[in-house]
Order: sequence, then structure tokens, then C-alpha cells
Amino acid sequence: MAALHVKWLREPGPTDVLSFDYGEVIVCPWVAEKEAPRHNLTTEEELLLYGIHGFLHLTGWDDKSRADRVAMVAEQGRLFALARGAVPRSNPGNAAREP
Repeated sequence: MAALHVKWLREPGPTDVLSFDYGEVIVCPWVAEKEAPRHNLTTEEELLLYGIHGFLHLTGWDDKSRADRVAMVAEQGRLFALARGAVPRSNPGNAAREP
């Protein structure tokens, strides 16, 4: 993910999600696993959040300016609340994750 982040956005280090113009959304499960506890979420919920974030970018939302970021985070939260019940509150992926 770090290599893709550098290649496409010229920013160092891994990121949580990348969205591309042809509808591709790439999420990073290792970032999600690390960040989920900080947000009081399961890894699966964190990945769901990344997917929603990527989808919003594909539908024209932007988070470059502060005002745009505030609006996008609000919409992301609204969609996450709607979808959250579809994700089980377990973390089976953590035990079997790839190195």
C-alpha cells in the first residue's frame, strides 16, 4: 500500500484507502487493524469505513479543503451508521492475517 501511495499520490508511507477514476477502491487491512482500536471499531468496521470513504471519492466528494473534509466526514459518518449493522462485531481476520 505504501508503494501505491507513493506512486499515485507522491506521499510517503501507507494509507488507509486509495480511490481511482475507473471505480477502483483499494483498502489496506493492516492499516485498518492498527487504526481500529483507536476509533473503538473492529477491523471489519474500520475497513467498511475505508470503503465508504473511497466510494465517496468516486462519487465526487473531496477532502482537500477543511470545509470539504468536514462535509465529507459527516456524510461518511451518516453512511457508516446506516451500514454498520451489516458488519459482525468480531475480529476473526486478526488471527489469520498475512505477515
